[in-house]
Amino acid sequence: MRGKKLRGLALLAAALLETSVSLPVYSQELKNEIAKDVPVKTEQVDNPEATSEDDWEDEGWSDDNLENEGWDDDSWSDDNWDNEDWSEQGKNATAYTFSGFVELAAGNRVANDTTVASSSTLRDARVQLRADYTLAASKLSFRGDAWYDGVKHQREFQIRELAWQGNLAALGQWGNAFDLKIGQQVLTWGTGDYVFLNDLFPKDYQSFFSGRDDEYLKAPSASIKLSGYWEAINIDVVVTPEFEPDIGITGEVFSFFSPQADENIAPAYTVSNENTPSGSEVALRAHRTFSSSIGSIEAALYGYRGYTKQPTAVDELGAPRYSRLNAIGASVVMPLGKGIANAEYAYYRSVEDSEGTDPSVSNSQSRFLLGYSQEVMANVTGAVQWYTEAIQHHDSLLTHSLYPEYEQEAYRHWVTGRITWQAWRQTLTINSFLFYSPTDNDGYLKASASYSPTDKWQVRGGVNLFSGEETHTFFAQFEDASNVYFAFRYFY
Repeated sequence: MRGKKLRGLALLAAALLETSVSLPVYSQELKNEIAKDVPVKTEQVDNPEATSEDDWEDEGWSDDNLENEGWDDDSWSDDNWDNEDWSEQGKNATAYTFSGFVELAAGNRVANDTTVASSSTLRDARVQLRADYTLAASKLSFRGDAWYDGVKHQREFQIRELAWQGNLAALGQWGNAFDLKIGQQVLTWGTGDYVFLNDLFPKDYQSFFSGRDDEYLKAPSASIKLSGYWEAINIDVVVTPEFEPDIGITGEVFSFFSPQADENIAPAYTVSNENTPSGSEVALRAHRTFSSSIGSIEAALYGYRGYTKQPTAVDELGAPRYSRLNAIGASVVMPLGKGIANAEYAYYRSVEDSEGTDPSVSNSQSRFLLGYSQEVMANVTGAVQWYTEAIQHHDSLLTHSLYPEYEQEAYRHWVTGRITWQAWRQTLTINSFLFYSPTDNDGYLKASASYSPTDKWQVRGGVNLFSGEETHTFFAQFEDASNVYFAFRYFY
């Protein structure tokens, strides 16, 4: 099924590629790249995308800024486009680049987990290859990882990106307003920092908890993304033909709490094919940037139709499964004082249990987020967030639950804080991110330091520390998963 889907995406990409090569019409992303006037290279690219935790301090609105940049004024009108000599620039922009890195990473628990045989939490020997081929009016991109996982004792491969992207002007004048990206890709939107409300694209929490680079928190999916740009509004539609779930905590590396066993277990389970949907997912975002007396205000509306990203439901035999989920939401990002404020809301509708009477399916819930970030002094940035989950029909949940003593509170709150300090001409970055739940009285500290004096190599290390009073709460269940890690990366 997966192979057929990828072949279908590849055929569509090839058809679009053939029709667009001869047309000097550029997508928004390619215009930005050409404007940089980067010399054509066939070898190493300076400082390839080495995403580190400090890049996440503006995550959520930085993506929107890039996608919206320049589209809220008249500078991108059709008249101005006609005056630009894109044909000549297109000839100069056609090129291919190769880059990547090799990395060794290791991590160990700081406590003993009796349910997991190994004290190792990270043992990676990894190679990543990045290749881009820029054509006159489109672009082909590849990002692939191959590594040996010494914790699971197996070889792993992941294609993080294999996609075609470009403008649809080949379909007619109306196509100028549309960009298309098709293939394997990493997707994201929303305003949260490590907290996701309307971003229902797949995540990899095994990588996040073990200390892999933050780029691996976002997992790839084989999707089609269509973006339309108009003066009044911009719209993104993402269709994932086959459901792509999160890579969650399954017991292979980290144990988790089981209400049935009344303790942590590490079964290393997988969800059966019968309990994994083969249907599609559809995500929608409508967004616009408004000018105001205080600066630019970015607003967005979201929609999603698909399935829960984690197997929170169970079947008749008690085996984990994914259930139907619909979601709607909204967000806003705006200047406030010397910093940036953001607010986001999402409503998750449990399609299979709208009244909250089925204990085998998660209830509907509302999620709220408020955040603020600013530079508190030279080279030091601070950020705080308040996040709330409100479970619908909570009384009904407790009445029908088989384990009411372990159910989440009707309102669960998280407070997060981030401090990022950069020194030595920004070659050293120290990052500290804290989750704390006043409802559950548990927390999670994710701290790291990275040093990259040249664009050739980087060393980084950090800790993932969990704590809590009751073993069944979200962060407390991972207390024995607390770990330290170290990694060395060489870029080529």
